[in-house]
Amino acid sequence: MESPGVPIRLGSIIMLIKYGMERVEMVTSNKKACASLVDDLTIIHDILSSTNEEEKQKAENHRLQLVMNRLYRITTRANVLFDRCASGKTTIKIRNFLQATSIKGELHRLQSEIPKALGMLCLVFHVKQMSAYSRGGGVALPLVDETVFNDEEEQDLEPAEEYYVDDDG
Repeated sequence: MESPGVPIRLGSIIMLIKYGMERVEMVTSNKKACASLVDDLTIIHDILSSTNEEEKQKAENHRLQLVMNRLYRITTRANVLFDRCASGKTTIKIRNFLQATSIKGELHRLQSEIPKALGMLCLVFHVKQMSAYSRGGGVALPLVDETVFNDEEEQDLEPAEEYYVDDDG
């Protein structure tokens, strides 16, 4: 898999989301939370899949890379969680934490990052943000402004493979 130091392509994120969409069909634990997260990732998949070359070229490369880094972080971590749920696990260890945490809580935390990622995609591709867009619970997506990219510069680019600890052995 690509490392965050290398520019991440839209196609890579699309493949990671497709993997998650397939993998979530096999989960045995946290089915509802996994399905909810993959539903939101499907929205991102559809946006990225419908982006044409002209739109990609108009996008400011640095900001696009910040969004791709965020999406890489979300999708790789989600896929690790989907894999754990497919094997029936309900907890996972996070590096630098003393104890395991609930996979369901991690799934919800990742899902809470989706609205910001969607807003960032809208800014990068100069798409009007749909404030009326609502998710399953009827919660409106928060509008984001250009300052969201300042915060993103400082985000951790550590991939899921290093964020979660292998606690199988």
